[in-house]
Order: sequence, then structure tokens, then C-alpha cells
Amino acid sequence: MTENNVKSRRNFLKMGLGASAVALAPMALSNQAFAASNPDSIKWDDEMDVLVIGSGMAGMIAAIRAAETDGSAKVVIADKMSRLGGSSLISGLNMAVVGSDLQQNMGVTDDSWELLLKDIEREAKGYNHRELTEVAAKGTLKLYNFLKDHGVTYDMSIGNGTGVKKLGGHSRARCVWPQGGGTEVIKKLQQFCADMLPNVELRKKVLLEEILRNEEGRIIGVKVREKYRFNNKLNDLGENDIPEVNKSGKVKYYKVKRGLVMSSGGYNQDRRFRGDEVGTMYNAASTTQPGATAGAIKAMINVGFKPIHMTLFRFAFPIPTEDILWGVLVNPRTCERFVDEYNHNDRQAIGMAILEERRHLDGEHTVLIYDQKGADQYHDQQRLHLSLDGKNGINGTIWKFDTLEALAENFKMDVSKLKASLEKYNTNMEKDQDEFHKPKGLLKGATSISQAPYYAMQLNPRYNYAQGGALITPQAQAVDVVTGEPIPGAFVCGEASAGTYGYIRLTACSTIDCGTFGMVAGENVAKEKPWA
Repeated sequence: MTENNVKSRRNFLKMGLGASAVALAPMALSNQAFAASNPDSIKWDDEMDVLVIGSGMAGMIAAIRAAETDGSAKVVIADKMSRLGGSSLISGLNMAVVGSDLQQNMGVTDDSWELLLKDIEREAKGYNHRELTEVAAKGTLKLYNFLKDHGVTYDMSIGNGTGVKKLGGHSRARCVWPQGGGTEVIKKLQQFCADMLPNVELRKKVLLEEILRNEEGRIIGVKVREKYRFNNKLNDLGENDIPEVNKSGKVKYYKVKRGLVMSSGGYNQDRRFRGDEVGTMYNAASTTQPGATAGAIKAMINVGFKPIHMTLFRFAFPIPTEDILWGVLVNPRTCERFVDEYNHNDRQAIGMAILEERRHLDGEHTVLIYDQKGADQYHDQQRLHLSLDGKNGINGTIWKFDTLEALAENFKMDVSKLKASLEKYNTNMEKDQDEFHKPKGLLKGATSISQAPYYAMQLNPRYNYAQGGALITPQAQAVDVVTGEPIPGAFVCGEASAGTYGYIRLTACSTIDCGTFGMVAGENVAKEKPWA
């Protein structure tokens, strides 16, 4: 790399690939995991006090808090996409809040951050870093009020007019919805910046290529490409991060005087990157925005940010997980089942079983089949009818058939094999001896697939949240992979960070992670002393 006289740097990933590399160069990572840049050798094209990478909820909040903490600081928000807002823009952004006025108005007075922490850690299964989880659990009311103070209103139609709802996994009714979801939240925060914070600038089509650290390890700037054009037509959207594939944009160097905030989101749309971590994940659908690729996490790893939880992920289904058990999941080629459709209501286990089966099918979808008895048992009839109307998003459509023959023909299945498989299921279930140990007692009146009409869908887990990312401190500082110490001038928040949730993220908690650590990162980066 020779552009603008930046010293060439070694590739951290290549140095840390295995024991053989360490054996050949035992001192290679003893002092640092990055190649230092000499600021005097760089021709800076622009400079700012604070640079925020990513314009979703976490980035917007971090930028606002930085600008409010120090009104003299020049704050720039840069996003590689032509549309600002990231995945927040297409999210409902429901969030768990302890102690809100809405919760108190409905009579819930026995909630606490400790109870929320307990609920989160039940799902985390010990993978989380408690000091980080506590920041999120303690900060919900502050975030709730911050959003109100910056123009966000809350949807009072939720919870029978209370504005609060109890969601699965929560021990209290505490979850609220911003009016208009993520789209309105992002609009309100952007409008606040335009009206009240002249020291905040938003930039589109700016791709982060490289993060620069000096010999002391401090963040001093970044290499970017301005006027970058993201290609939505690539089969693997992650290929946009390969310069040889997407060469668009002009290289620039930004001098970042106080600090860099990485709020670049997850890497859910990067098939190769996530497939390298967990092989079955290559075929998972994703509900995140197209730009959620791995370029930012690669840049962080390359300059020594410590990555953790890269093999963890969160699934969601287009139908409630608890409504999968009414049917049977079959391989469309063999027409045989491959999993207990209840599986302790564990969405991760069911999702992985589906993706593993798809590997044997060269990516072809598995099929979930109900009869009328199963459809009648649906907990969420609204979601069922959305699916039947083809209005339930990616892979969310359910088809209705008068006969098994029609169902089999639609999915190109052998109807004789399908009937044999269903007969086996019905017989075993009648005896409560299902081959996959699916419990008959939970199925109420839906213990067989035998009553027309029949319903079927191509069930595929949606990969909607990446727990993996850069390890941070409770102050939202990035941690150096070699020293284990905070990297001066480096902050990470939102889905780009890791450690808060562990094995699985509890429903309605992504927003509080983004928001609480966005506030923390913004406040702390504004207090950094300029390195120059």
C-alpha cells in the first residue's frame, strides 16, 4: 500500500492464522498486532475531531452525544451506503425499558434493572461479559428519555393502549415501541442534528478501508473511499468489500484528532464471512440492510481490535417459534423429517437443524407442513394470515392446498413418499413415541397431519443479529488483541461491538445495546484530548 506515502502494513489476519505462523515468528505479536503509521508521512485530505462510522441508531446517538458534550468538536458521520440509517431504518426498534412513565402508569412498579439483567443473562448462558450487560440493563430509562428529548414519540396502541407489552423471555411488561419504528427514529435524530447541531455533518457513500494507528497505538485517522457505489446485485453482497470486485470511489485520508467511533453494525449479509465462521450459515436468509457486510470488522481486526463471539448469531423465523411445533418439517427430496419441531422451543437449535439439512440439499429449502388442526392451534393468528396473504417478508409465505397431492406437486415432492412419512408420524405420535421425541402432550388437538386443507411454507431461519464483533470496555473503548488494554481514541458501539449478550440476545434488547453504548461512546470520545 503506497497511496499518499502511507507506510506499508502487514496483514494481522495472516499473522495469526495458526501455530505454525507463531512458531516461525514467535515475537511477531509480542508488542503489537498492527503496523504503525507515521502521521508525518501522510498527506491528510480532511480532518475532524470525531469520526463516526455508520449512521444507524448507535452511530446517530454517539454523534449527537459527542456534539452535545463538546459544542466545539467537529463531528462527522460517514456511511458507505447511499441511504443513511443502516439496519435501524428497517427495524421496529422495540426496546425493553425499566421505570418508564408508561410502565408506571400501567401499574408495574416492581421492575428493576437487576430483573432485566437476570432475564438477559438467562438467554446469554454465561457467554456475556456481565460488566457490559449491566451498562445496557442500567441505561434503559436514560435512553428512553434521551430519545424523547430528541423528538421520538412512543406508540400508545401497543399493549391494549398502555404503550407497554410483555414479550417472551421478559419477567415484566416493559417493552415499548417508538412511533413509526426505526424509520421515524432515524428521521427524528437526523432532523435534530440539522436543526440543533451545526457541528455534526452526515456523509454518504464513504467506505472505510483502513484504520490508522501511530507507534504509540493511538488511532490517528482512517483511509476511506469517497463517492463509493455499493453493488446490490452481487450474489454475495460481502464481495463489495473486495477492492478487486468493487473498485468504486476515490481514496482519501481523514485525520481524526480525538477519536473514532465504530458503529458499523453487523456482517449478516456477508455470506462467505459468516459461512467461514459457521459452515451452515452460508444459506441463512438475512433481514438486515444490504450493506451489513464484514468490511468494517475486517478493518478493526486488521488494526488490532480484539474480536470475540464470532461464531454466535441470532435467528428469527417469519412465524413465531412456538407455532412451528404444530407441523412437520421435511426434506423435499426424501419427504422425511429431520428434527423435533418443538425442540424445547429453541430457535437456534431448530434453525441450525434446518440449515444443516439445506447443506445436503445444495441450498434447497425444507418444507413445513400443517393440516387444518395445526393451523387452528396457531398462537399468532394475525401472523398466520399475513403469511397466507404473502405479506410476511422474506420466506414468510404460507400456501394453502385442498389435498396432499396438490401440496406435493407445488413443492416437487413425491406424494407417495410424503404420505408414508406422514403416516409414520401420525402412528408414532398416537403412541407418544415420536422418533425425534416430540412431546405429544404439547400438541393439544394437533397430534396428526390428517385433516384437509393443508398448509405449507419453505421455513428458513432469518439471521437478524450478529453477536460477534469487537470486544469493548464498559466505557465503550475498543480492546487491543495483544495487550488487552483499551486502544486510545477507539470506541465501538451497537452491533459492531460484542460481549453484551452472549449466546443469544433477548428480544427487545438490541436497541438498548445500541442506544446505551452509543451514549457512552459519544460522551467519552468527545472528552478525548486531540492527539495532534
